[in-house]
Amino acid sequence: MSAYIKQLQRMAAASLPATPPLQKRFMDWYVSLPEVTRHRPFSMIEFEQALGTQGKYISPVLLKLGWQRKRRWSSQGQYHRYWVPPALACTKPSC
Repeated sequence: MSAYIKQLQRMAAASLPATPPLQKRFMDWYVSLPEVTRHRPFSMIEFEQALGTQGKYISPVLLKLGWQRKRRWSSQGQYHRYWVPPALACTKPSC
């Protein structure tokens, strides 16, 4: 019986997708950016295009890595949402 279970485990491991987890893909992409372009606000569309997935899957990864969601309010009622990297998120001297 245990040989059968081991065979099933090997088959399951072989059928796993070859793509790395989203957090690793994000970090690889972010580190590959030039230093100048890393330290700025990002829109979710940038992440979606770079990673090839939807924002609802990227958002938890960003929050886990310390990114913050911000909004740029406008008097016309429209506002723009953007994400700030952890290095820029802290603006207080105590951080």
